[in-house]
Amino acid sequence: MSYPLVKRVSHRRLGEMLRMMLSDQVYFDLTLEEGRTLSRAFTAVAHDWRRTDFIYLSPVGADVEFSAAVAQDGVRVETADGGRHLNWDDVTELAERLAVE
Repeated sequence: MSYPLVKRVSHRRLGEMLRMMLSDQVYFDLTLEEGRTLSRAFTAVAHDWRRTDFIYLSPVGADVEFSAAVAQDGVRVETADGGRHLNWDDVTELAERLAVE
């Protein structure tokens, strides 16, 4: 399986959600609105990374928060097992998938 990716999942109380997967073990479950919000944030930093230092989201359907430092070469997502680097191609691809799904 190629990462990062986005797929639809179902939550027993929140209904249809998006799972943004950075690996088999690292993923974030997002409501559809949270997915669109993160898509807009990814798009904004991909177009001009100098305008912000950090992206943060606390998804309602998950126990983990999404936090990522923005840098010249992409974003570094902080996870429980360390960080994951997403280059600008990854960021752009996730923005498109989160907006469409």
